[in-house]
Amino acid sequence: MSVSALVAGEVNLVKNPGFEDGDKYPAHWDKLDGLTMFWEKDTQRPDGGKYIRLFTNIPNDDFLKRYDEMKLENPPPPKPSKICQPPGYDSVGGNDGVPYYSEYIEIKPGMKYTLSADCRSDTGGAPKIFIKGYTEQMTEIADEKGKPITVPLRRITYKGDFDFPAPKQWKTTSVTFSPTGTRDDVKWIRVKLWAYWTPGNYFFDNIKVVEAGLDPEAPKRWAKKKKSAQDDKDKEKNDQIREARAALAYLKKGVDQFKEDTGALPKSLTDIVKDPGVPKWSGPYVVDVGEDPWGKPWKYAVEGKEYTLKSLGPDGLDNTGDEVE
Repeated sequence: MSVSALVAGEVNLVKNPGFEDGDKYPAHWDKLDGLTMFWEKDTQRPDGGKYIRLFTNIPNDDFLKRYDEMKLENPPPPKPSKICQPPGYDSVGGNDGVPYYSEYIEIKPGMKYTLSADCRSDTGGAPKIFIKGYTEQMTEIADEKGKPITVPLRRITYKGDFDFPAPKQWKTTSVTFSPTGTRDDVKWIRVKLWAYWTPGNYFFDNIKVVEAGLDPEAPKRWAKKKKSAQDDKDKEKNDQIREARAALAYLKKGVDQFKEDTGALPKSLTDIVKDPGVPKWSGPYVVDVGEDPWGKPWKYAVEGKEYTLKSLGPDGLDNTGDEVE
């Protein structure tokens, strides 16, 4: 069905909100599995538009198998499935539920939005519509050769879930949400239609997301959250520095005792754990050398009759000012 009228000046951010456009699948929405997700013509309303039907009364195992098939570039046709008998605890509606996603929608920081949709069902149940918010974060993955690389990936950093009543006749429901209410780096959202319990048919149409005005308190919450994150980061760093200093004191005692016993400094820190074959060695002088709190080896160097022992600090580089001695 065509989307319900917009208030003057409103712009619906959802493309193909009434599911009228598309070829094999609705444009700007996910592929349909043909087992639990269907794109059909509305016979209840006079304009004869289209809607999405999600069916939740097949075995959950059949749904999961089909879910994996849909990841293929060219999924095979769905295999017939049986209808679950009451009460339907083995159904997809009683377990994973059936999701159906929009494409990514770009949003503005500090903006509130109103989500509205038409829903009905043959059970009188209440499906949910989720709003997933995404932030681009640098993430380490393995390339084709297994080598670690860092790439930008979209990660879910906001989730709003809303009950949408679905009586046997179409009902329009609206809710307001603020995807950047607590953090300003949420750049995109996706609409997720989700049908579950009671097992049966759930129908969705006229999905709308429009701006609902700025959230005036959002910048204050961002600042508070960032300060809290920085405080946590500073505390972690201070804890690591204290840990490094305690470990260095322990290692230096081992080095000093090695020198007292043998009359010379160890050539490497390994010598205070394992006998390097020098006279009068009476170790081990420490249980283990280990690494510094940042996962890097200790920096040990002998200069004549003196030595230096330190951690290179958080950045793992020498002479950058954050070394711990």
